[in-house]
Amino acid sequence: MSLTKNQLKNKLNPKVCIIRNTNNLNEQHMGIDDKHWNEKNLSHYELKEKIEDFVDFVEILDTNDLFNLINIMIQPNNEYIINIDDFFYTSDYVYQAIFKMPANQKSYNSQIEENNKLAIQLLNEKYIVNGNMIIIKRSIINNDFDYVDITCEDITEILKNQFLHKAIIVEPNKNITEANYIFNALEINFNQSHLDNSRFFEFRFLDYRLFFHIDKNADRNDTNLNILASIIYGKKVYGNVLISLCDNSDTSPQPLSISKELINQIFYLSLNQKVTNTEIDRKKYSRNLNLDNKTIDNIDNIDNIDNIEMININKFNHNNFPEIILCPNFYYVIKNEYNLLNLENLNNINFNEYCNFELILNDID
Repeated sequence: MSLTKNQLKNKLNPKVCIIRNTNNLNEQHMGIDDKHWNEKNLSHYELKEKIEDFVDFVEILDTNDLFNLINIMIQPNNEYIINIDDFFYTSDYVYQAIFKMPANQKSYNSQIEENNKLAIQLLNEKYIVNGNMIIIKRSIINNDFDYVDITCEDITEILKNQFLHKAIIVEPNKNITEANYIFNALEINFNQSHLDNSRFFEFRFLDYRLFFHIDKNADRNDTNLNILASIIYGKKVYGNVLISLCDNSDTSPQPLSISKELINQIFYLSLNQKVTNTEIDRKKYSRNLNLDNKTIDNIDNIDNIDNIEMININKFNHNNFPEIILCPNFYYVIKNEYNLLNLENLNNINFNEYCNFELILNDID
């Protein structure tokens, strides 16, 4: 498939985002106030209105161009260190932040007025960010690690995900509903008999934590058996189940969103592991983190090129800078493993019989 001129331009000149510490009126962004942490105020349109004066999008030509942008916009010096962090990711993309942070407590105390509250919130308050921050969007599809255009929708989606998380309600008939929460998944009513009857069980999948919130007073009979939750967890679970997700951090675990699509993929992967008595081989996703030193090609006057198919050209060459650490990530492995499954064979299984006989499951405590 041939590229159009605009598509080729995007390959050559990807856009990066600058999160400014101040706008043109020299006003600082004070972050998204917690009184606005609700579904309506965290919509794309509401967030865009709150941040658009502090967000710019800039085309870069090559890595030298990016280094110049870092010099100009971040202005590193002896009091700061430059940090690069893979701070947000999906199965297809990783977002990387480049920012400066205080080198020591003395620098922090003297420069606290330079704190970029919006940038700190985008990073889920993992770091103190001083001054401006640059965000790069990288494709991890087929492990090509390309720079791709970042948009305002990307930024608002990342910001929303720091406050508003998605959980799912799974019913015994395998119907799945998505619902949002801010602080605790139990903000969501999953039709349990009473909140006091809710219990949660932790289950690790690829080192991440799935929390199964169940109604301990649910009727325990075959018609109320929750097939999906039972096969994933490995014990019989009854009634409606609320499932939430968090990362693998032991010190400060962060809630992550889980969707209907993702839980279905985890369901089939769990079923396949039990049927075949195998585990996901994550070694096949390991990769060499050594930098590849390549030359950078620049193309001028692209608007004057008529025959795009005849161009012998490489896309924007990033020389693997910055290196991506979060690949393969949790979502990436799940997506790729799911794509390898023989779903027809798995769907031929009688799930009720499988739970009752093949797995010889005990009831959840």
